[in-house]
Amino acid sequence: MTKVLIHELPRQSERLLTRLRAVLGEASGIAAGGLLARATIHHAEKPRMVLTGQYSSGKSSLIKALTDGSVEPLIDADIATGEVTEYEWDGAVVLVDTPGVQSGLRSHDELAMDAIGHADFILFVVTVSLFDDASRDFLRRLANGLQLHGQMIVVITQTSKRAAAEGVRQQAVQDALGTATFNLPIVEVDSVDYLRSLQGGSRAEAFRDRSRIEDLRAMINQVSAERGELARLRQPLHLIRQLCDEAQELFTPDDTSRAALALLAAQSRAISQRRFMLDQSFARADAEFKRDCLVDVVGFVDTASTLPDDQTQARGMLADAEARLIESLERHATAFAERINRLADSEFDTLSEELLEIGESNRLDLLLRPAGAVSLDAPDRVRSGASASAAQAAAPIAVDWQKIGDLIKRGQGWWGAGDGLREASGSLGHKLVKDVGHTFGYKFKPWQALKIADKIGKAAKVGGFVISAGTAGYEVWKNEREARAAQIQNERQHSALVTEIMGQADKIASDARRELAAIIDPPLDELLDEIRAAQDEILSADYARTSAADELRAIATEVDRLLLGSIDDGLAYAGL
Repeated sequence: MTKVLIHELPRQSERLLTRLRAVLGEASGIAAGGLLARATIHHAEKPRMVLTGQYSSGKSSLIKALTDGSVEPLIDADIATGEVTEYEWDGAVVLVDTPGVQSGLRSHDELAMDAIGHADFILFVVTVSLFDDASRDFLRRLANGLQLHGQMIVVITQTSKRAAAEGVRQQAVQDALGTATFNLPIVEVDSVDYLRSLQGGSRAEAFRDRSRIEDLRAMINQVSAERGELARLRQPLHLIRQLCDEAQELFTPDDTSRAALALLAAQSRAISQRRFMLDQSFARADAEFKRDCLVDVVGFVDTASTLPDDQTQARGMLADAEARLIESLERHATAFAERINRLADSEFDTLSEELLEIGESNRLDLLLRPAGAVSLDAPDRVRSGASASAAQAAAPIAVDWQKIGDLIKRGQGWWGAGDGLREASGSLGHKLVKDVGHTFGYKFKPWQALKIADKIGKAAKVGGFVISAGTAGYEVWKNEREARAAQIQNERQHSALVTEIMGQADKIASDARRELAAIIDPPLDELLDEIRAAQDEILSADYARTSAADELRAIATEVDRLLLGSIDDGLAYAGL
């Protein structure tokens, strides 16, 4: 079953953190107290998912289906929801059920708009009857007027009641938006079928498949990944994983094992921290790129929506404005790419310095010395061979310390540590920076690749800008009502064209996030896998086995499963 990750990740993080704190509570000393103090999740605002759209479209039933019946809003055949109602979904997500808009009650519309103003995700719900004038106008207001298209999913309900040819409903959504090529994510579901499947029986699986609620969950995961929401929600899991690594040293009596585990945990922490900093910095660059684009896009649309009556002059002005827009958008894309390059260079440089420091630790000597052992309490004093081996006499060591020591030292060479990434040609760090630079270098021309000029031209024709009289021509209308109708239509066209172009900016940013991850994640994950394999080798030795160590390993294993699953589920629907 597909899990809604904005719900699943916080819930599982809390559960695993409780288990981890219980283990840390068994240890004593300053180090244990420090880890316990760090074992705290600093909660941001819970993700808010607002359901809005037509009245009597099945929003309440959709909430119940989406949550497997754990949330039960009022469901009625009439206008069921007369107020905004918030439902806590296992304390992880706030689901907001709103009054149906355009139900004839202005207060309902105002309540819905207020809830939408605080939304992280918006499910715009319509039935298979699709759009009437009111729901079409409301969709345009949210997606185009308020520019919320990046966090919206259109959910078409009651699909088992009426079939439709492939693409018909998708085209209806695009027509409602008033855009030429841009469209919102769309999922067709039947909540009643899914709720029937929860009752079990021989037809349960057929009902579940026909409901396509799983498709909706997958789409929510995709939008969450593209918006960077999942990266934020995965961070507590990374913290728990790191604390599990660091805590193993507390429960391992053997000095050599403690030294190795401490160094491996330090490597793992350095890699995870750089990855987190890259993601945070990327999110800021993403927001700046979109903000810069929006300024120029609105400027272009202002020009396109106020063209003169003379067709020749209008076409010339539109062409000039189009050329200026493309030039500015390419400039913003170049600046975006340069920021990504600088981020990668800076973070990998920092990582190389950290790995160099770890590789030069005096604890590493303990692993590589053929005889004797260094006391971690007094690292410069070597104990005699007889006393050093006494603690290990009861359980023979089955660990290849030389191999683990080489792994720690090899981290330096992989990242060009000590030589600087630019000079360390052939190192993993150098290759990563080079690959990022190649991807986001001089060939990074996303607007040209998308043929934005063609898209703008199509959208302008659909919007009627070339033949529009524009605001300057309102005096030709016979009466105020006709002038107002023309102005409203012009404003709708204005908003739709902004959405048309900004939808491409959103796609460029989400594609850039995926491309960056495709470059840096595989080698980082490979290095982390080797580190964790070394940790497991040490912890599998008989002398290192304790119930606390086993519980820490169990927590870490579950964290790894959640992290891997959240990446796979977040990208699977996008076809990656």
